[in-house]
Amino acid sequence: MNTINPLTAVKPLDSSTSDSGSRQQFQQQAKPGQTFTATVLGSAGGNKFSLNINGQSILAQSDTVSLSAGSEIKLQVVTTSPLIELKIISDTPQLNFGKTITLLGKNFDIGSLFQSLTSSSPPLLSSLSKSSQEGLQSFNILQQNSLDGKDGGQVLKTLIDRLGISLESLLAKGDNTASTQTLKAALLEIAALLKNAEGIAETANRLLGTLELYQMANLRLDSDNLLIFPLPLPFLDNGYLLFDKKNAQEGGKNKDTQLSFSLHLSLQPLGNIEIHFLQSDEGLYIRFACDSLEKKEFTSQFADDLKKTLTSGDVLGLSFSDTAGDPTGELIQHLVPEGTSMLDTKV
Repeated sequence: MNTINPLTAVKPLDSSTSDSGSRQQFQQQAKPGQTFTATVLGSAGGNKFSLNINGQSILAQSDTVSLSAGSEIKLQVVTTSPLIELKIISDTPQLNFGKTITLLGKNFDIGSLFQSLTSSSPPLLSSLSKSSQEGLQSFNILQQNSLDGKDGGQVLKTLIDRLGISLESLLAKGDNTASTQTLKAALLEIAALLKNAEGIAETANRLLGTLELYQMANLRLDSDNLLIFPLPLPFLDNGYLLFDKKNAQEGGKNKDTQLSFSLHLSLQPLGNIEIHFLQSDEGLYIRFACDSLEKKEFTSQFADDLKKTLTSGDVLGLSFSDTAGDPTGELIQHLVPEGTSMLDTKV
């Protein structure tokens, strides 16, 4: 599968190929999230391509894809400072996940956002509704809590509930109190009220994009009897839990409880980690995967410590491997049909 990373900062061509006044106007008008269609004029050498965007020649660079002259691509503005940064997205509705794939690596650590809202004079946080203020403050405090204690599971559950993955469902049920105190509700208000606040609105929109990706992923994965839960933990570069609903439903019918779920994580310095669990009435099976042989050998040294830590039941099997993939790539495999490209460059 050919995943697409964002194009590097877009730099205008020199004055011989582009009018400087038009370039400045384009840069001033471009906003994060804005989309438009570009035509590839040709290669400029060194992984650089000349693009025609609204009649203007723009120089872009990509180290991951080859663009052929004459092809049309749909682009979305990621950032506008210090230079415009674009990414390639798809026109196919089923593949619209591509427009936020790059955002998945940005975890839900709102520490910097909260600091920006409270450190200004006067604090921008006070311009938000009371419910949004309380929601942000509560979420920020929860993220600082340790998960080591006996209440760690409840803290994590509360964080996931407060994300706002089910915001629209709560609103449909008339549960306005719970919905307005979610992170998504606060981010929507920030993006609307503080759209002129440099950096703050951009961060809010990026986090919103990630939240919406998980919402769309749950819709897509529902047909496969899977649920996905993002893990909003600051120490993770990226992380989510996949839960197999089918096993749980069949276990309930047969009175033989069997749960199947997996953690897909990325964190420093361990890199990518996958932990697959299969829990039955007899005990627990765990398959622990790292992204290299060296890391596998390192983590396997702590197998006995892991068994002693687990208190939910007998560990019937524990294995280690070096087959872990990137969490983003794993999610893409679920969302995009095999053999389908994320980029269509047909003329």
